[in-house]
Amino acid sequence: MKLTRTASYLGLSALVFAGCSSVRPPREEIATAELAVREAQQSKAPQHASLELRMATEKLTRARQAMRDEDYVVARRLAEQALVDAQLAESKARSIQARQMASQLREGIETLRKEAERAGG
Repeated sequence: MKLTRTASYLGLSALVFAGCSSVRPPREEIATAELAVREAQQSKAPQHASLELRMATEKLTRARQAMRDEDYVVARRLAEQALVDAQLAESKARSIQARQMASQLREGIETLRKEAERAGG
């Protein structure tokens, strides 16, 4: 009985260690996050969503450090968060830009309306 329990513990320990060692480096996740951060930096995000862009950049830096430290679980989590933050920054920037364009269009329409009223009245 004691031998069976010891064998079970050893088997369980082997599974735990095997699970830890089978975590693959998140190279794809980091590459995807790098691309998203780079695209956000080239958009209007630096002007309109600097906080979100800075958070994405910081998390990407920490993900790279976790990769160097071979802490792949943390690296993957940070890379995923950096991706989401970069996408948020770019979306926020596009939203602000669209609102500004809509406002300019409304002003232009109002100007045309007033000119039409003056010309007709």
